[in-house]
Amino acid sequence: MELPDFEQRLALFCGFGDASRLAIITELVAGERRPTDLVRATGLRQPNVSAHLACLWDCGLVAREQRGREVYYRLTEGVPEFLEAADRVLGRAGETVGSCPRYGRGRARAAA
Repeated sequence: MELPDFEQRLALFCGFGDASRLAIITELVAGERRPTDLVRATGLRQPNVSAHLACLWDCGLVAREQRGREVYYRLTEGVPEFLEAADRVLGRAGETVGSCPRYGRGRARAAA
């Protein structure tokens, strides 16, 4: 059963919408990594990294390859380009996005 475009977009943005998952994705932009590499790079705990990698794999945002006893993760095709497109949007609207009272730096001022 195919999801409507809105539902697919919502699921995609949820995949990117967690700070820990985004930290992992950001590390994977540089190339494939093992979970232990991601633990070191992000400062997240091993179970947290593993859970987020499982989520990203389930969503199809990362691919994995077993090599002996090690598993290597990499971004799937299109994800780096998606991040580049997001960076272009932020280049134009980043200050506005960053000061958003609901999600950006402005949320702290709105809550005060």
